Amino acid sequence: MARFVSSKTGAIMPDRLFQLQPETSSCYEISFEAYTATLVARADKYMVSPFVISTIGGGGKTTTLFDLFLRYDNKRLVTLTSTTAMFAPLYCEREFARVAENGSIPDALQAVTLGDPPTSSGVWFQHPFENIEGKYKGIDKEVFDAHIRALRMSNDPLFVEKMKNETKSDRVPLFLCEADGSKRKPFKAHAPHEPVIPETTDLTLILFGLSGLGKKCTEDVVHRSDLFADAIRIKEGDVITFDNLLNLIKSGMFLKGIPPTSRVAVIFHQTDTLPEDMRSNRHLHTWAKATLDAPGIDAVFFRGKDPTNDHKIATYMGLAHDRPSRPLFSTILLAAGTSSRMSGYNKLLLPFGEEVVIVHTLRRIFASPCRDIVIVTGHDADAICDVIEPVIQKEAPPDACITVIYNPRYLEGQGTSVASAVAALDESSIACFCVQGDQPLVSPGAMRTLTEKATHDAILVSCRKDSSRASPVLFGKDYFDELAALEGDVGGRQVMRRHPDALQLIKTGGSDLIYEDVDTKERYERLIKIRL
Repeated sequence: MARFVSSKTGAIMPDRLFQLQPETSSCYEISFEAYTATLVARADKYMVSPFVISTIGGGGKTTTLFDLFLRYDNKRLVTLTSTTAMFAPLYCEREFARVAENGSIPDALQAVTLGDPPTSSGVWFQHPFENIEGKYKGIDKEVFDAHIRALRMSNDPLFVEKMKNETKSDRVPLFLCEADGSKRKPFKAHAPHEPVIPETTDLTLILFGLSGLGKKCTEDVVHRSDLFADAIRIKEGDVITFDNLLNLIKSGMFLKGIPPTSRVAVIFHQTDTLPEDMRSNRHLHTWAKATLDAPGIDAVFFRGKDPTNDHKIATYMGLAHDRPSRPLFSTILLAAGTSSRMSGYNKLLLPFGEEVVIVHTLRRIFASPCRDIVIVTGHDADAICDVIEPVIQKEAPPDACITVIYNPRYLEGQGTSVASAVAALDESSIACFCVQGDQPLVSPGAMRTLTEKATHDAILVSCRKDSSRASPVLFGKDYFDELAALEGDVGGRQVMRRHPDALQLIKTGGSDLIYEDVDTKERYERLIKIRL
């Protein structure tokens, strides 16, 4: 799968030294239970936790969240919450009856924590409604996102060796968020202010209750039936078909507000309510494939009561893409410099714990959302390749494309390295970081925060607690051509100076140590002391 080419004899090195391609993309059958378990496990291994699942759409959101809570509560800390409003579990007996043994509600869901999040598995709301018994106001999205980002920064051990001896799922929670309301109706359409999906969401579940198929498009069946009808060009009162649901998905209405870092899965709930001939594997597979062909959809599941298992909720049919359809983010890792301020040492090859500086930086990028990574070498290119190639082969995320290139003009300055790397970026990338190779503490959590806020026309700049600018910087795709034309030793700062109105300074939280580099001997020695 990987190809490595180098010049150990002094011959001219090729522009492209090494490239690791991701797993090939295809569709495969999988249950909802296995799909979510795979994503959570992969996040534990490669990403900064916690993992956040949000539900939107119509019938089945609460049942799905309860199902997830019960399946994960014995494995990790699970927090159930909402960014809109939600009934407490004690008032949702019918939803629990579908997923829990004997319909019993576990202790973790019988108490509600208000304001501050619970310290163990439980329910987190803001305050109860005065006039509706059992219903609670959810947590403001901004408060929720701030809490998740703080956890990601604090749960990110700055020292990679520590991660080898700890199981992250034992330390960090899983968050389950109901981010939409449907008045307990099987279908809904979104008003302009909906849905309220946290930016920190890792997986967004779009739900439809199939008990509404064959019924008329009225407010009895569809929450905001007028908007539903307008979106798919039918009249209120017309009978709702599965093709109508497909058209609604293809309209993009349900992709609104989903952060670019989230995967998206559609769940057709209440499959058991369909006529028997429509529940055949062949029929559901055809529907699943048609849904998966819609832009932006990663997986689709048909779920409902299983008559062979005490009518508990199960997956009838599931289909998923190997490769996520979410936007692609890139990182340019600059490793071509001469370390002129280090008195004869190559700072990237200095020891940092049991590894060298550049290896630590690379591992930190692996834990970020970036799955297109271009590493630019120049000075000591052979030595750099020798230390990073084994790490790439053994530790790179399976969905990553990693390319190592050689910049023959590296002595002319950093601008030429950035320019050569941009030419090697995946053409579908929507934004790229420029990361210095001598930042062994660069924060995956900070990079995640920037990607959550990314747009094609923005330049997002990390900043310290005192609001001073720091690295890394995330450049939207609109600036790739300018980056590809850079010259000299200034790098991306040239582009930032030309577009001051596009700059957004983002405080990502955590220690300012994450912005430190080893540009001088004094800085290196300081970080080593902190590291030890």
